[in-house]
Amino acid sequence: MAPTNQKDIRFFAFCSGWGLPVETSGPFPLKLATWMRMVGLDYTYVEENNTTKGPKGKSPWIEHDGVAMGDSTLIAEYLHGEYDLPDLDKHLTKEQRALSVVVQRMLEEHYHQCFEHQLFFGRGGRARLLELAGRMPPVVRTLLPPMLTRAFGKQLHARGMGRHPEDVIIAQGKSDLDALSVLLGDNKFFHGDKPSSIDACIFGFLGVSVYVEGDNPMYNHAASLPNLYAYCERMRETYFPETAEKLAFQTSTARKPAQSAA
Repeated sequence: MAPTNQKDIRFFAFCSGWGLPVETSGPFPLKLATWMRMVGLDYTYVEENNTTKGPKGKSPWIEHDGVAMGDSTLIAEYLHGEYDLPDLDKHLTKEQRALSVVVQRMLEEHYHQCFEHQLFFGRGGRARLLELAGRMPPVVRTLLPPMLTRAFGKQLHARGMGRHPEDVIIAQGKSDLDALSVLLGDNKFFHGDKPSSIDACIFGFLGVSVYVEGDNPMYNHAASLPNLYAYCERMRETYFPETAEKLAFQTSTARKPAQSAA
């Protein structure tokens, strides 16, 4: 339930794509959307693929009560200050809170690079670039793929990941996913039977991985791990119930954990 007297939150984020059932294909936008739903905040989704319009030049950002703000973590902190929201981490021990920080850093600082590389440079990357370009105004459709290729290539090289051969990048991404699978175990949510804020981050990155169409080896690996796939389905059904109908008509995108991770 939304807080009383909640002002409109305009949520600007990448479009969806590549077979994903959720409203955005960006891991950080999906993280923020999940968190807002977990704490009961209503928002108005605004598809915006031009990140230069945002206050930090990144996706997502929000506009709220005359304030424009970027960065998913800072946005969540800001909204907590604006409203009386539930503390999703109230039940956690200090050790669990520390583990949440470690997992968040792994996903946002390391797996994100592997994810981004495979999204546009891995198997199926060219088709995904063209799909994204098709959502843009005609004047930039032909210019966007080479522009994004250069931009993402430069970013990944500067951060170090882009200096590795592709098989190393895929192996490192799979290693992150394997570690997450071990840490999750048989838990319903990451820390047990009750959700916490780290679940928004985890679903943000898994949700844009396990549902990707095609035969990309890293995304296939994410979907092949039974507990990660089941976790994604549980989070999707709990916080994005409107996606059930879409997945029902996209059976090719609903991967099964029994498929090969090769």
